[in-house]
Amino acid sequence: MTSVDDIRAQALEVASGWSPSDQPESWRLTAALFTMIAGHDELLAALSALPPERMPALLASAAVTFLVRRTEPTPLSRYFPVAGRPQPLLDDDFGSAAAAFVSARLPDIMAICASHTYQMNEVARCAQIALGISAMHSQGPIALVDLGTGAGLGLQLDRYQYEIDGHGTGPSDAGLTLTCEVRGDNQPPRLELPPITSRAGIDLNPVDLGDPAARGWLEACLPPEASALTRLDLAIEISRQTPARVVSGDAVEALPGVLASMPPDLPVIVTDAFLAVFLSAAGRAKLFTTLSEASRSRPVTWLSLNPLVPLGPTGHDSVQGLAVPERLIADYQEHGVFAVLGARTFEHAAEGGTLLARAHPSGLWVEWLA
Repeated sequence: MTSVDDIRAQALEVASGWSPSDQPESWRLTAALFTMIAGHDELLAALSALPPERMPALLASAAVTFLVRRTEPTPLSRYFPVAGRPQPLLDDDFGSAAAAFVSARLPDIMAICASHTYQMNEVARCAQIALGISAMHSQGPIALVDLGTGAGLGLQLDRYQYEIDGHGTGPSDAGLTLTCEVRGDNQPPRLELPPITSRAGIDLNPVDLGDPAARGWLEACLPPEASALTRLDLAIEISRQTPARVVSGDAVEALPGVLASMPPDLPVIVTDAFLAVFLSAAGRAKLFTTLSEASRSRPVTWLSLNPLVPLGPTGHDSVQGLAVPERLIADYQEHGVFAVLGARTFEHAAEGGTLLARAHPSGLWVEWLA
């Protein structure tokens, strides 16, 4: 079970980290939704029956969004965006309308929480992962393995176009452009992806993009922000046109078999975006061991984009065990969740690592550290 105070703190951390005061107006609804969750005592009490690894605050936000889109209650549904359309205006009535809806539909919300797993496929995070690949491997073809890949959108990152701080790169005919602002004093490397000649993803519950209910749940797990929904729609179409192999299974348990299936002459880049934060310390240690063992026959790099652990306002460690500067830890604990991008390298079982960047949880900006 999870304590009510922990769930409340998690919701408030997400509200402040995803949607701080300097973010575009379209992100205010995300903060308002999580703030409502943090203040709804009846909902928090029900969520406390869920184990912490289910991420109760995030799961509740998805369940509420899913039910609102399915039932279209008045006036609440008018606040929630639709892909391809402008973000609806947010006013002071949202909080009371949302709280009343939750109180009236609490059994339905908890039933959705019981039958679903939170699975956020924020394709904008591919911009940070692509920068990490460019920094760590700029020459020669690679094999790509994406952990917790969901719908496989992270396996398509070489098929997207990127605009990093105003500089464009990627296929000119790409159906999706991912925009990322650069913050801080350091410039990231030029984004130049090597050829990806073999790719596969692993997910406990792979998403069938042809299933309307599965697609609806993917949309519900995104922040209720119009551009995020539009990105998802465009990325889904790309993935349906060029589907990649997705293996069903536990990411850590299935990884040795997937690594062994890759061409033996290729270095492997293993990526995860907001997957390792859901693993136990023992699970992360086993992942580390698996990657080290695989590197006896080829170079392996683990690129990880995750919040600090433990997830919540006391987070202080990288999921990869990389040293995190005290200023970043203090900022994280005071101002809410952000992601850190780290790289662990393995070759002949020898390992190294570096913290590359920190980033907005939905990929809006990156601050290069390395």
